Amino acid sequence: MSLKDNFNQAVKELLKRDGLVGDNLNKNAKEKTELDRYLDTPSANSEPIKPAHIEPPPMPATPMSVRPISAPQTPPPTAQRPTQTPSQSLNDFTGGSAAQTYGARPSAPMGVSQPMDSTPYFETEETTVISRNTVVDGNIKSFANVNIEGSVKGNVQITKNASLSGKVVGDLECNNATMLGSSMQGNVASKGQVKMDRDSVMLGDINAQYLDLNGKVRGNIDISGKAEFKTDAIIFGNINASTITVLDGATIQGFVNTTFLQESATNIFPETIVIAE
Repeated sequence: MSLKDNFNQAVKELLKRDGLVGDNLNKNAKEKTELDRYLDTPSANSEPIKPAHIEPPPMPATPMSVRPISAPQTPPPTAQRPTQTPSQSLNDFTGGSAAQTYGARPSAPMGVSQPMDSTPYFETEETTVISRNTVVDGNIKSFANVNIEGSVKGNVQITKNASLSGKVVGDLECNNATMLGSSMQGNVASKGQVKMDRDSVMLGDINAQYLDLNGKVRGNIDISGKAEFKTDAIIFGNINASTITVLDGATIQGFVNTTFLQESATNIFPETIVIAE
């Protein structure tokens, strides 16, 4: 018996029990009540109920292979990483094309403050070089180091160090002076040290804080600190220094005056020697 027949039977029994329908309802099958006609008449818009159709999930185009999990293996010693061109590595880092980002400063991540100019600044020691085959006729003033390998006819005034291996005719003012096989006619005024090797020749005075001399000097030497004269040193002139060191072989012709105890000299020596009677 279908669902429809069961529903009709239940409605008829309900109506019969309440006295709304008589017993002759089932006797004459041709005579149908309005309820039967309503139940028997199919709806124009009604469609048979179809079971819901659930589509299975799409299957992958190729079957998936299951590989058992194994412990990570280290590559052999001869294994090498694949080489990358500079443009490829730059693209991986910046996320853009190498032509657009090469040489540009990478931007800071969101939420991280960045100074206006974070380009690192590397201070380099600037040096002015006068080459061996160069002749300068005139004065030189510079705030950088000066390396004179050629010839200069004029005064040289710099605030940093001077290195001489050529010829200079004029005065020199600098911080530190190094003379290596050079020839000079003029005075040297140094705030620091003056160093001369055995092949250097100087015609003029030296005024410095420290002196390391192994060359030849014709002029007066005034050193506020220590003056050291090596074996091959030759000096024709007076020497004033706080302390001096003279190695065996050095030649000095002139007066030598050390001023280390000049202020306290009166305390060292008495005025007279008294003999008690």
